[in-house]
Amino acid sequence: MDSTFLSENGYLDLLHSDIDPLHLYTQLDPKLSGNEEGDFSADSEVDASDYDQFNMDFLYTMENRENGDELDLCSTKEDYARIAGLAEYVLQDQQEMQVEDIFAGNFILDEIAAENTEMLPDIKVPKCHKRTYLGSAESCSDASEPKYRKIVEVPAVSAGNGSFLAMPLNSHPASSTSLTNQHMSFSLLATDALDRSFVISGSSAPLIPECLSVDTKGRQQNAGFADPPQQILGFVLGNGTSDVLIYPGLETLKEVQVPIIPSEEPLKRPKPVEAFCTSLKHYFQDVCRSVAMEREVALEHLFIDGTLVQSQTETKTGKNSIKAMEKELVICSLQGKEKAALKRSQIFQIPGSKDLETKVIVVLGKAGMGKSILVQKICQDWSNGEFSQFEFVFWFDCKQISLPEKQYSLEDLLLDFFVKPQEGSKEIFEYILQNPAKVLLVFDGFEGLHDHENFLRCSASQPEQDLFTIKELLSGLSQKKILNGCTLLLTARPKDKVYQCVSKVDKTIEITGFSPQQRELYISKYFEGLPYNDNALKLIKECEYLFSHCYSPVMCRFVCFLCETVLEMGDKCLPSTLTAVFLKFLQQKIITMQADVAAMQNQESLATLARIAWYLGEKHQSATKSDLLPSKEVKEFALKYGFFLPFAFPKHSDSGEEAFGSTFADFVIQNFLGALHLTLAEEIKDRSLTKYLPFPSKKKKPYNWLDLVPRFLSGLLFLQDDPYFCSLSNKIVKQSIKKQKTLLKCIRRLEINELCPESLLKLLQCIYETQSSYLLQHVALRLKPDLSFLGVALTPPDVHVLHSILKRSRKEFSLDLRNSSIDMQGLKDLVGLKNVASFRASLSDTVRLWKSLEQAKDYELLRASTEKFVLDPFKAKTMKDVSDLSDLVDMQKKMINCVQDASGCSSYEIPAIKNLRKLEFALGPVCGLQGFLKLVEILAAFPSLQYLDLDALSENGIGDEGAKSLSEVFPTLTSLETLNLSQNKITDVGAERLATALPSLSSLKTLSLYNNSICDFGAENLAKVLPAMASLRVLEVQYNKITGAGAQQLTDSLRKCPHIKKLVMWNPTIPYGVLEHLRQLDSRISV
Repeated sequence: MDSTFLSENGYLDLLHSDIDPLHLYTQLDPKLSGNEEGDFSADSEVDASDYDQFNMDFLYTMENRENGDELDLCSTKEDYARIAGLAEYVLQDQQEMQVEDIFAGNFILDEIAAENTEMLPDIKVPKCHKRTYLGSAESCSDASEPKYRKIVEVPAVSAGNGSFLAMPLNSHPASSTSLTNQHMSFSLLATDALDRSFVISGSSAPLIPECLSVDTKGRQQNAGFADPPQQILGFVLGNGTSDVLIYPGLETLKEVQVPIIPSEEPLKRPKPVEAFCTSLKHYFQDVCRSVAMEREVALEHLFIDGTLVQSQTETKTGKNSIKAMEKELVICSLQGKEKAALKRSQIFQIPGSKDLETKVIVVLGKAGMGKSILVQKICQDWSNGEFSQFEFVFWFDCKQISLPEKQYSLEDLLLDFFVKPQEGSKEIFEYILQNPAKVLLVFDGFEGLHDHENFLRCSASQPEQDLFTIKELLSGLSQKKILNGCTLLLTARPKDKVYQCVSKVDKTIEITGFSPQQRELYISKYFEGLPYNDNALKLIKECEYLFSHCYSPVMCRFVCFLCETVLEMGDKCLPSTLTAVFLKFLQQKIITMQADVAAMQNQESLATLARIAWYLGEKHQSATKSDLLPSKEVKEFALKYGFFLPFAFPKHSDSGEEAFGSTFADFVIQNFLGALHLTLAEEIKDRSLTKYLPFPSKKKKPYNWLDLVPRFLSGLLFLQDDPYFCSLSNKIVKQSIKKQKTLLKCIRRLEINELCPESLLKLLQCIYETQSSYLLQHVALRLKPDLSFLGVALTPPDVHVLHSILKRSRKEFSLDLRNSSIDMQGLKDLVGLKNVASFRASLSDTVRLWKSLEQAKDYELLRASTEKFVLDPFKAKTMKDVSDLSDLVDMQKKMINCVQDASGCSSYEIPAIKNLRKLEFALGPVCGLQGFLKLVEILAAFPSLQYLDLDALSENGIGDEGAKSLSEVFPTLTSLETLNLSQNKITDVGAERLATALPSLSSLKTLSLYNNSICDFGAENLAKVLPAMASLRVLEVQYNKITGAGAQQLTDSLRKCPHIKKLVMWNPTIPYGVLEHLRQLDSRISV
């Protein structure tokens, strides 16, 4: 076939002919000739690469009936350019909209291809060679060569009859009402006469309604042609791009419909998926409706958002790699916590995260802080339409699903544990795998996973096929090997090894419990509608120790339950310790039977249950399979009185067996029963009891799982006079007396002064539970006078116990409460103690305390607290530190009137400001100048300032501007003895300004300008003023840009300054011989 055939008959006739497209391709491609043509056409198994090339280069033609112009089939750049220009003329919009980008603009973007792949995973498309179409003439007018764009392959869909189906890939919200904003991208799959299929991809762009019409049968009509042939499908798109898709030999084209999906109708999920999502929401609406407690209460009624704080973590240093991976929460001030507070709706917001990667969010909180209730509320919110970015939410309790012998596939875990799909399980699972970004997986109680060691090495890679432990599945999820793109929400305790087990955490949230106002609100809601509502809150608040424990939601619930019981019985007081509270709780749970046999059975069952609690706790477990319990009677006893909660495991994939388990209803109950076992068990000897106490002489990690056991144990050993406690065992009194003596001996031998702050607080908690006057006085007398809790979180119960014991001592104490997160009431109570002589606390918290005292007109405590406050030394590390220091200075101005009213003084200075002697500035180069300019404004407020360090191992970079501002306040710094301006990028300009003002520093002894950019001119200015600085003893100008000339001037000036003892001026720009010569002239010169 030659070219005359094409010119005489036209391209449309050629397309209607029966010529083999492959043969036509070889005739028109100049690269193919001779044997190459025969090889290409004859081979029935066409090479994949040649076949792909054919798919991209086989352009069919279109003939314009009006002017006779035609588009040639070609593969060269020049021919592409001809096609682009002609298409721009022929397919111009009827409204004469400018065509901006022909054949090239927005030609199947990578993101759309990815979405299409997710929607149609099973369709395999032959890959195309990289070949692009020419962009618009306007965009290429300055280019010598036309530019081409990459065409990305997308899955094609057959319409069932082998022709094609156009797939719209983008949908818009229901608010969209115009098709102008409708985007469409499509792929067409065609079959030629030889039953060989190939793909031509269309573009994605806004559709212009004026340019598109659909006939009554749903077929698309092209407004630009009167009677388009069957093989032509034209789309005129909103950005001016025209896609002309022409297929030969498609007799069935008339039957193919190309529907336009309205923007109001989003793409629907498959029916099984829709049904499963609905069932999942119904499931959570049911299980999250109420709170598991002594009486059924609706979650909506009793739920109160605890304080959520977006926290920072710091890596602990260690000798090995495991320790190096350990991280701890950074403890901040109360104001810092409030500024970092989050709403529940912000939990899943991660700025800057990549949508296609797994996001890991960790919620940390001590046991009982309400992590599980928070998760329950999130699931309930999702079931009611919130958190709509997730189509699937799965909530797993780690302690239930992580029993060592239990293994699951990912499909088992997702589809069998909560709601089992009635149909289409495979389709649902495939949909989940294709849409991981729509999946939220919640693993509650990460500490319930066993065997954390080598966690990261366990990883599943084929989740659709194999069975794995929960540890392996979770490892694979966190390492993005399974369901990459999903969101993981993990809850754990702060001291747990969660950061060793999860390779990357995107967001860390700490739940810190209830504020005093939230405690009151919870108690009011608990007793709402009951006749003794007002009395309950008053009764609980009168018992300050129990009210302080109500910062923990779980403890608050127990205290409310006990208060309800006490009020029902007509009593007017609550127990004074936690141990007494839970013993009373146990007594109310187990109603003493009249029959001796029943009472004896209860005693035996309780002792057995206590032993189970202890041994499970030692293995960091709180759940067990029901068939492993010692007897049916124990199981029934635990379930009857609410100590156990039952649960069911999902069926095994292989055996189909379903197992049942039991878990302790609450961690506090397990801790109390564990302590009861240590008290009752005869096999636990008194001498071995000390290893369960939390206050060793040397610092070590706390026993995090059963951390309440030592408190309960200490309290139980001093309850031998309690009648109910004595009724639990015939030998309990004799055993408890022996163990009590062991505890007393252990505490008397302790070197309390050597205890770290954490261990000291645990000791004080244990001793407070005993309510032993002897032990309380013993510890109070042996506390060291300087107590530092710097960086240690002080909870409300910690503060109450510390306050109670300090009040018993006759010593004077100095407290360091910085970055302890102490609340306002706790800070006020400790500062108000008469034997607290001084204290340090975060500046922001201190200023807030003073403002609250001023508003309350408590001028006496206000004056006392200002006199006790210590600021020296102060180191500013952040802009907040500088702002807080500025607020402190402003507070002094406001307090003059308050103190004047209280004492009659006409003027007043806060002692901490007056006595500040050392100030370090270490903001670093980013905020250094900004922070320093603010600091300079208040330097005059510190009359006793002796040491001003602007280096502090941090390059602050205050530069010449900072040096100028500092020089202006030199006359007010009359007490300054040391000025360190090292590493601040000061040049000759700044040195000149400093030199002019330096003589006004009448007390200056040491001036350091190490590692700046001072040259000879700056050195000359410094040399001029040295004789006038009579108090100066040391000058450091090493590592600058001073040459031999500047060094000579400094040496000459040094001769006139006998008071200077040392001049350090080694510089790389000073020749070695010159420096040695100067050293010989004056021995005070040092390198």
